[in-house]
Amino acid sequence: MAVVAFRAPARRRLHEAVAEQLRDAILDGRFPAGQKLPPERELAVEFRVNRTSIREAIKVLEGLGLVSVRQGDGATVRPLVEATLDTLAPMIFHGGRVNLELVADLAEVMRPLLLEMGRLAIERAQPQGLATIRRLRNVAADETRDREVRYAALHETLVVLGDMTCNRVWQMLARRLRALLQEPALRAARERLRRDPGRFVALMDTCLAALDRRRTAEAIEALQSLIQLLGDVAADIDRPAKSRTKGVTR
Repeated sequence: MAVVAFRAPARRRLHEAVAEQLRDAILDGRFPAGQKLPPERELAVEFRVNRTSIREAIKVLEGLGLVSVRQGDGATVRPLVEATLDTLAPMIFHGGRVNLELVADLAEVMRPLLLEMGRLAIERAQPQGLATIRRLRNVAADETRDREVRYAALHETLVVLGDMTCNRVWQMLARRLRALLQEPALRAARERLRRDPGRFVALMDTCLAALDRRRTAEAIEALQSLIQLLGDVAADIDRPAKSRTKGVTR
């Protein structure tokens, strides 16, 4: 079996760098579902590392749900739909490209979840939580700050909303979403966007103003518009989006 050309890892712990390259090869389809990875000895030669590093890298892939390992039978690539959510960020952005179809899939799932979490947060809002959101809103609106710092304020707002629901499951989900949004791959994806974090501030202000007037329905309507804007990224990619087609996920 021909081995895919790889480069010798030169950063972090060796097995992590190896696992990252193998992961990307799977995501790119160079190792499709059902195919076995090359034997450890071949990968060790290709990466110029010892077989222990290869073995540890394959354990990482197994933990991500990207391969299944059977003693004496090597590692077999699994369908991507069976992978863990930890692979989502590198699936969205790798090889310098943003996968717009997957972004749309993520938005389709997250919109109703965020709306329900936000609705509960609005209905159960307390002054302390709203004060924290206003502080984070000011950071997001400050054009003198680094853009990623401003995005981080928006991500932290999700956690505050989760806490405002007083529901432990929403709190956990909000923190998991924050972690996803702060993954290095998604940071890199944001570099490809032309949008400014400040574009979300006006709708945040509308929502907060409605809450000040105790107009819950207006606040939820503003929140719905904000969530729609958060998921609408196709127009912000540096290159035109291809038409979205449904098909079988490999």
